[in-house]
Amino acid sequence: MKDDTAWRFFINICLRVKSAQEFEQFFDLFLTIEEKNLLASRLKIIQGLLQDELPQREMAKKYNVSIAQITRGSNALKRIDPKLEEFLRKLL
Repeated sequence: MKDDTAWRFFINICLRVKSAQEFEQFFDLFLTIEEKNLLASRLKIIQGLLQDELPQREMAKKYNVSIAQITRGSNALKRIDPKLEEFLRKLL
């Protein structure tokens, strides 16, 4: 199975998870503590960038992440569909 096919398969499995408890167990199976921490950091970065309240250097200090991580998050936000960005702004 190619990586992109495997990723789409993984996403389809995620869509079938019904509860937060199931998601927690599911991600405990597939992600290490470090990977979960990276996802949590990425969420904070995306949230901070969408709120646009802090300069990137202050955000890096506040969230204990590197400027490079913030730059990657910023670059990723530039590539997403505007509808997804609007959805995220409402959620975060």
